Amino acid sequence: MLLPRENTFRSFRQLFREHLEDMYDRDEIDALFRISVEEQLGVKWSHAILGNRFSESDINLVSPVLEELKEGRPLQYILGRTEFLGCRIMVDERVLIPRPETEELCELILQENAKERPLRVLDIGTGSGCIPIALKKHAPEWKVSAVEVDAEALKLADQNARHNSTDVEFMELDILKASRLSDHYDIIVSNPPYVAEEEKLEILDNVLVHEPHLALFVPDTDTLLFYRRISGLAANALLPGGRLYFEINGRFGAETLAVMEAAGLSDCRLIQDLSGKDRFAVGNR
Repeated sequence: MLLPRENTFRSFRQLFREHLEDMYDRDEIDALFRISVEEQLGVKWSHAILGNRFSESDINLVSPVLEELKEGRPLQYILGRTEFLGCRIMVDERVLIPRPETEELCELILQENAKERPLRVLDIGTGSGCIPIALKKHAPEWKVSAVEVDAEALKLADQNARHNSTDVEFMELDILKASRLSDHYDIIVSNPPYVAEEEKLEILDNVLVHEPHLALFVPDTDTLLFYRRISGLAANALLPGGRLYFEINGRFGAETLAVMEAAGLSDCRLIQDLSGKDRFAVGNR
């Protein structure tokens, strides 16, 4: 076990810096240390700083996290959970770790649609269930459902819905084989696989090694495979005035809009994320 020289805040933080300096920058390491302490010890950061010293049992809880971080495993998988728009989402290697950009996607949907109306919402390729759970949590009147091809991911998504006291209907479905969707909806949302195989060299090792490739990558020969398929299904399943929301690969923003328009969707638009990158595409029926 990796142990600090002294049982002090400063010494333990330095241990994290020494062992992770080749993998992360200083600010990232300090953030990993803070989250590890807060989550494993169940204390607020300010209390940990004021206390200054760690007991032996504290070290035994936090040090194994550092050991797994050193091996490249993402912190969210080590802890088994993450925060997403006010919801606590359990995660493991069956599902992608929810990203801040996907939180932005949910916020966009909540801003543009009436939360007090009983809108029908479908999330396609739900993974951990973070999108439908967050939408239902913040818009309780909505009737929210989700589909996913991976049965193991669906089990975790269902656990997350129950853990967050949200009523979400989950269904197993291979969207690439579906001839139609089973209902009609006011909102369809999807964060499908969109990373081209050729982009693997740009992906961090802790993502490439640990996160499910099924949810990440698409063939270089057909990078818009899921967008084309989902747009076609959505054009027939959206109610009049309904909207389709995508999280996208910013490299293919214009091409994604073209696919949506070819499917019969109108007023298609690109929206940038907080970092100024094309990240979302929206189309209307």
